Amino acid sequence: MKRITTLGRGKILIILNKVPFFKGFTSFEKEKIVDTEAAFYVAQEDEYIIEQNTLDTAFFILLSGTARVVLDGREEPLAQVAPGDFFGEIAFIQNTPRTTNVIANEVCILLKVDRRLLGALNADIREKFKDQIIIKLASMVAAQNEKQNK
Repeated sequence: MKRITTLGRGKILIILNKVPFFKGFTSFEKEKIVDTEAAFYVAQEDEYIIEQNTLDTAFFILLSGTARVVLDGREEPLAQVAPGDFFGEIAFIQNTPRTTNVIANEVCILLKVDRRLLGALNADIREKFKDQIIIKLASMVAAQNEKQNK
């Protein structure tokens, strides 16, 4: 993956405004995220965004494009990732190796969220990031419970 340095502030804000993850963020909060020198990346088709079993404590928010989640040695994807989805949150929270691979299906633009970025943001913005993670994890637990009860 390559860090994007050529996208202007205005274009990044336009992209953030289209992504569901940031729906609950105010315009001011989105501007603060961009102004903290947030790390935006581009991944090319079939490029690994996350590699299973590697150590990295960042998670990614997919801003454009699609990606697939796969386990080593398997061809069938576990899931598809679309704009607004995020991944890598388990390693971010638990500081453990990556549990899956995430591979770009096409050119993707991503926001890399790490502790440095969150530390540079005010508490209200950090809480909104955390709320999104909690909502996703709760949904995953609910889906597993439903699957177990069938």
